[in-house]
Amino acid sequence: MQLRTNRQQIADLFSVEARLFVEWADGRNDAGPLMAPVVLRRVVAVYTAALALPQPWSEHVSNDRDDDLDLSDRLAAVRHRASAIPLQHYSEIFSPLVPPEEPVVGDLADDLTDIYRDLAVGLHLHEGGDIDDALWEWGFKFQIHWGKHASSAIRALHCYLAQEDPSGLCSSS
Repeated sequence: MQLRTNRQQIADLFSVEARLFVEWADGRNDAGPLMAPVVLRRVVAVYTAALALPQPWSEHVSNDRDDDLDLSDRLAAVRHRASAIPLQHYSEIFSPLVPPEEPVVGDLADDLTDIYRDLAVGLHLHEGGDIDDALWEWGFKFQIHWGKHASSAIRALHCYLAQEDPSGLCSSS
């Protein structure tokens, strides 16, 4: 029972940060354009919170997860809001591990929508009481998908702000 309660607490704590990101990204909490310094802080916050998630492997995960969640309108809103950020595309190495790979083009709007999608699915599961499924969704997708998008976005935004808007890197806006 203690393990279940601990998993519930972890899910509840992460859901707060995930909800902040989701409602901020799709404009429910702030309809203004996305600004690079704020984007950086929101992505760092949800990435940091994900580091406290348990390993996603659990015998409690059901195979009957809700894959019918339609996020198309909300994802379009995130992509539209992200188009206001002066940084849209950036160069990156897909995997920094050896052997070296050729650089590819990263897309900040794609990063934000992919992070959004994976967090929103987990939130949907969490709100439905499927705690183990939500933790699996957030943790597994963090390891294989949205964590990579977040870390790429963090680096790109940091480089952009450090070079193009040094006052924005440490501002409180």
